[in-house]
Amino acid sequence: MKDFRSFLAIFFNMCLLKKLSIAEYWNVLLPSQASVWFRKVLSRNRFQIIMKFLHVADFQRMVPRQHPAYDPASRFRPLLSFINNQFRRYVVPKRELCVDETLVGSRGHSVMRQYIPSKASKYGVKFWMLCEAATGYIMQMFVYRGKEFDPTPRGELQGTNVVHDLLSASELLNKGYHVFCDSFFCSIHLGTALLRCRTYLTGTLRKNRPMPLTIRNGNPDTETPIYMRNGQMLCLVYRENDDKKPTRLLSTLIPAQQLPTGRPRIVQSYNKYMGAVDLDDALMSSYCYQRKNKKVWKKIVLNLFHRIMLNAYILYSQNTSDRPVMSRLKFIQLVVESLADLGHINALPRNRRPRQRLDLLPGRREKDCCVCSKRAAGGVRRRSRTVCSICKRGVHRHCLTRHAVLCNEQ
Repeated sequence: MKDFRSFLAIFFNMCLLKKLSIAEYWNVLLPSQASVWFRKVLSRNRFQIIMKFLHVADFQRMVPRQHPAYDPASRFRPLLSFINNQFRRYVVPKRELCVDETLVGSRGHSVMRQYIPSKASKYGVKFWMLCEAATGYIMQMFVYRGKEFDPTPRGELQGTNVVHDLLSASELLNKGYHVFCDSFFCSIHLGTALLRCRTYLTGTLRKNRPMPLTIRNGNPDTETPIYMRNGQMLCLVYRENDDKKPTRLLSTLIPAQQLPTGRPRIVQSYNKYMGAVDLDDALMSSYCYQRKNKKVWKKIVLNLFHRIMLNAYILYSQNTSDRPVMSRLKFIQLVVESLADLGHINALPRNRRPRQRLDLLPGRREKDCCVCSKRAAGGVRRRSRTVCSICKRGVHRHCLTRHAVLCNEQ
C-alpha cells in the first residue's frame, strides 16, 4: 500500500514537472537533469513495474470477447462504479446541473473508440457526464461502449435515455433540479419525461427534432425572438446577429423574458450554466498525464485518477475557510507531499563541511601557522596560539580565510 501511495505521488508530480520520458525523472548521469525527489520516493524500476501490472479489476473472472456477457469496460468498471458512489456522497448539488459528453483521447484499438471531430483528441472513449453547473463538480460518469453494447431502443432518443439514467443513478429525480444540455440530448420528449419526475430542462433544439412549425421555420430579425408555449413547455427561436443562423431553444422553467441587453433570459441562462463539462476538460488539460499508452483501459484509469483530484480540489475550494483560497497547483503539490510522506523533502540536507572556527590552545602552547609560517623553507617562523577546529593545525586569525580554501581542497 505504501508503494502505491508513492506511485500516485510520482504520477501526480509528473503532471507538474514534465519531461520527455519517464526515465528522465531518474537521470543520474547529468547533474543538470537530476531530480532527487523521485529517487527518494520510489525507484524507477519499481514505478515502472507498478505501472505495468496496475489493475483495478480481477481479470481472471472476466469472460472472453466471444462470450455473450462480454463487457469491454470490465477492466475499469469497478473503479468507475466506486468513484461514482463517492462523488455523490459528499455533495448536495445546487439546482442547476449540466449534462454533456467528454472524450478520453486514445488511438488504441478498442470497440469503444469513437470519433468526435469537435474534440481536441478527436479519437477516444466517450463518457456521458453529469456535473454541477456552477462549480463543474462531477456527479456521475457513464462510459459509452458503442452501438453494439449500448444500443438505443427503437423509437427512442439516445440523449433522452442518457439524461434520465444519469439523474436516476445520482438519485436527483423528483427533487426540482434544473438540467442544462445541448442539442444532442434536448428534445420535447425529454422535457415531458423530466416534468413527470419534477425535474426541469433547458437546452438547444435541433431543427430535425419534433417542434412547432413556427419554431422550426422561424427566421426572426436580430434580437427579436419568437416564443411559443404549451403548458410548461416554452420554445424559442432567436437570432443574435445577422451573420448567424437562428438558434432554437427549449425550457420548462425559465419564463419568456428579455433582459435589458435585448437577449432572452433563456439564452442568458443557457450560456451561463452549459459549460461545466467543457470547464472540467480545460482544467484537466492543465495538469494531466499525457503519455502514450497501448492499453486503452489503462489510459482511462489514469484519467479517472485525475478526475478524482479535480473533484477533490473543487470540494476544498467550496468548503474551505482559507483566504485566499489555495491555487490548484498548490493543492496538487500538497497532495503529492502527503502521498509521498516525505515532509523533509522541501529542505534537502546539503553535504556541507562543518563551519571552521579558531580554538585557543591550552596554557602557553603554540603551533606554527600553516599559512604564513615558512620554517621549512628557511624563512620566517610565525607561531600561533590558535588552531583550526577541523584540521587542528595552527593558524592566525588573519589567515583563517586563506586557510579555509586550503582546508577545503584537502
